Parts: sequence; structure tokens; C-alpha cells
Amino acid sequence: MKKLFTNNLILMFLILLMSCKNEAKIEETPRTFTIEGTIEGLGSNNLYFRLPNKDYEALGYRMDSLIVTNGTFSLTDSIEGHHFVPFYTSMKELRKGTPEGGWYPAKSGYLNVILYPGASIKVNGKVSDFMDAYPIDSDSINNELGAFHKKIYPFMNESVNYLVKRAYEQDDEIKKVLNKKADSVSEIVKDLKKDFVVNHPSSVPALYYLSDMMMRSQIEDDIAIKAFDNLDNSLVDISFYKDISYRVNAIKNTQEGAVAPTIKTTSTLDGNEFDLTAYKGKYVMIDFWGIWCGPCVSEMPKVKEFSEKYKDRLEILGVNSGDKKQRIIDFVDKNEYNWQQVMDVRDSDVDNFVLRYNVNAFPTKFIIDPEGKIVKKFVGSGEEAFTLLEELLN
Repeated sequence: MKKLFTNNLILMFLILLMSCKNEAKIEETPRTFTIEGTIEGLGSNNLYFRLPNKDYEALGYRMDSLIVTNGTFSLTDSIEGHHFVPFYTSMKELRKGTPEGGWYPAKSGYLNVILYPGASIKVNGKVSDFMDAYPIDSDSINNELGAFHKKIYPFMNESVNYLVKRAYEQDDEIKKVLNKKADSVSEIVKDLKKDFVVNHPSSVPALYYLSDMMMRSQIEDDIAIKAFDNLDNSLVDISFYKDISYRVNAIKNTQEGAVAPTIKTTSTLDGNEFDLTAYKGKYVMIDFWGIWCGPCVSEMPKVKEFSEKYKDRLEILGVNSGDKKQRIIDFVDKNEYNWQQVMDVRDSDVDNFVLRYNVNAFPTKFIIDPEGKIVKKFVGSGEEAFTLLEELLN
């Protein structure tokens, strides 16, 4: 009996020991990544980047810099999930400037990688008039990304160089030629991207580019839906997949005649709940905008004019994307823009209105009829939305 009791104690000890080991393994699951390498010609120009970080509630990310010494750098940090992260520098060789002091942003000017827990990324290459440097890692993710960027970056750089030349050109005919050349090379890049996302259904970089192309309206809806339907099940837990799924559903749910997707939220300026269905019985204009968007701000006096002129038959709903809450409050109070505002929350499953409405340019406006159905979607600034409202309300 004593021997049996002793054996039971030993067995219990072994079970407890194994349990502790399993817990230790769970705790040891890496959340860190490492990126290191040498880029010829980078010198000691630091690389700047931003990482997603929910502790920075106002922005949802933190800005940081990576010290570079004689082109060599190394960084270890923590991250959750998969994120496409550009590392950029202020080197004048990589800035595609205009006479007015602006510049053309181009991915080919950045060191772009996909960061994820456990990634061990090495970079090599050089700086020419673009960032001719590419990542490889212990997984296939950045190997695929680097190989694809090596294929498209020369074309992307060629296209933006034509735009720079056009910006400095005085002759209108030459400008037209340069613009045509830029468009032609951009189409090559677009076709390469389409081929990549369609023919690599189990690739994380292809998944990212499908999401990015949908966001930028660089891919036709039917091709995007087909590519999404063919994606490998191994990708379903990656954030890019979730973004695409929202946009695919939104393509179907925001067609003319469809009932407008639900907007029921406390993501408002006063924290009180707002429900779009409360506006049934009136026409509604949903205005996706941001203070950072010049055309959006330029149109808002016109929006105010219509909200006052047709206050008995028209409601305005502003959906802000990209601005801090207090900045929105200050802006609308100062200009007496008194209609309802809600805030898009990108990482939310409820308040990600930009994805749910498949908005890929600002401003974007939706006209909703008194039954809650979509009459028309308008992308970009212009008089068309206001002209339609005049027709409907008169």
C-alpha cells in the first residue's frame, strides 16, 4: 500500500512537471522579430519606421528610428500578427521631389518588409536612385516579398522618374509624352501585381498586395473576388485576409439598391450611441472624410449648405478616418459643422466603416434613400453628389 502511495506521488509529480514544461513552452512562444543587414550607399542615414501598438491609442502605432552605421543596422523588437512595414530615410537620393517642395511617394524608395513574431530577417542591397535592397528570412514570407519587389521596383522607379521629369518640364507637349510613359510603365507594374495575387494563393505577400490593390482601386472587383475565393485556408488568421474579406463583402453590400451596411456605434464625438436606422424616412448623405484630406475639407461648406437648406428631408453623416478625436471636435466646432460624426476604427470588427463600405479614396459619398437603400456612390470631389441630391430633394 505504501509502495502504491509512493508511485502515485511520483506520477503526480511527473504530471505537474510536464504541465509546467508545457506552460513554459507557451510562454516561450516568440513575439519578437529581428531585422539586420547592410545596404551599400546608405551610409549613416537612419531608417525610420512605425510599428502597430495599441498602447498608443490616439494613433494605433508608434514612430521609431533605426540607427545605421556605415550602412549596417540591427533591430530586435516585439510585434503581434503580420504587418507590412516600410523603413524609410530622408536621403535626397531617394526623394522624388517637385519644384514646389513636395515629392512623389513610391514604395521603391523604401525598404519594405513583412514583420511577424519569430521573424529573422536579413537585408542586403544598395541605394541607387531607389532602394535596391530586399529582405530574406528564415520563413518563405520575406523571400517571396523580396523576390517580387526585385522584379517590380525598377519599373516603379522608372514610372516615378517620368513624373519627376514632367514636374520640371515647361513644354506642355513633352509633359504629355512623359505622363503617357509614366502611365504605361505603371500599367506594367499593375499587371505584375495582378499576376502575383492571382497565381500565389498561399502567399502572405500576395495576400498583402491583394488587400493593398483593393484599397487603392488597382484591381477589378471580379478579379479581386476570384483571387479571394481561391486563397488557401492557411491564410485566414492573418490580418490582411480579414481586411480583404470585409472589402469583398462590401463590394456586394454597397451596390446600388442594396440596404446600406449597418452603422451602429458609440465611436462618436460625445460617446453616445448612434444608429443609422434612426435616419429612415429621410435622404442621407454619408461623407467619408478626413481633416488631412484637402478636397474633403474644401467641400464641407457645400455639405453645410445642403444640411441647412434641406434640414427637414436630409441628414448628413460624417465618417472621419485618420484624425484624433479632439482634433475633429475642434475642427467641427470652429466651422459649425453640426451634423453627426462617427469615427472609423480600423482594427475594430464593428467600427471599421471604411472597410465595410469599401472606401478606397477620400472624399467618398453615399446617397441613401428614405428606405435605407443605396442610391449612388461618389468617389472623389465634385458636384455630382450635390446635383443628384438637388434632383432627389426637389
